[in-house]
Amino acid sequence: MLINTITNVCKAVVIPLLLGFPIAVIAYRMELWPMGVSFKIIKYTGYASIAVLAVSILIGLFTLFKKQYPLAKRCAFIAILSAIPAIGLSMQASKAKSLPFLHQVTTDTVNLPKFNAIIALRGDNSNPLAYDQEKLAPLQLAAYPKLKPILSQLDKDQAFAKALEVALSLGWEVVAKNEQQGIIEAVDTSALWAFKDDIAIRVQALGVSSKIDLRSISRIGGTDLGANAARVEKFITTFSDK
Repeated sequence: MLINTITNVCKAVVIPLLLGFPIAVIAYRMELWPMGVSFKIIKYTGYASIAVLAVSILIGLFTLFKKQYPLAKRCAFIAILSAIPAIGLSMQASKAKSLPFLHQVTTDTVNLPKFNAIIALRGDNSNPLAYDQEKLAPLQLAAYPKLKPILSQLDKDQAFAKALEVALSLGWEVVAKNEQQGIIEAVDTSALWAFKDDIAIRVQALGVSSKIDLRSISRIGGTDLGANAARVEKFITTFSDK
């Protein structure tokens, strides 16, 4: 029977489809292949899961109508499993469409905090550090209006010490610090993918008070899905609350 054959095929492929995402993550972290391969695995397993989900729902409804309840239950089980990667892909696609195509943000889009020591760590295949102010600044302002410099009543030395404390409390790896220049360079590694994003913190004196600017940039990927903005916003909030 054709319906039984199709159902069995869907059942056979649903477990491999569920394993697509964890395999993509683990293989990338083990450096078995580049990020592009993992993204393709996630994309195509997601598309295949959507197809299996649609087929299992249609067959399930048909078998319910025919009162073939055991087969309908099997289709429901397949639909539930295939919905997991399908929903995951849909949520990521929706998030990507709702956010600007950015892989770096900064609280000062005119005079960006500079990287120095961290440049040697970024690698030849990392995103360029160049910043197209005319193109990127309006996108950032529209999407992340909260990304503004921190104006602190602390003097420069106090603000520098506090900025360093906040960076360490957020789990960032401080690569370099220069109190005289007011520069802190750090790396933040994501928990799941182990992506490394680079951060520059600049502390400037404003009379007896101070101004703190941040810049955060992803080493790989054309879009960061809001990760850099979230990182900077978390620093700003933590600094203000301490």
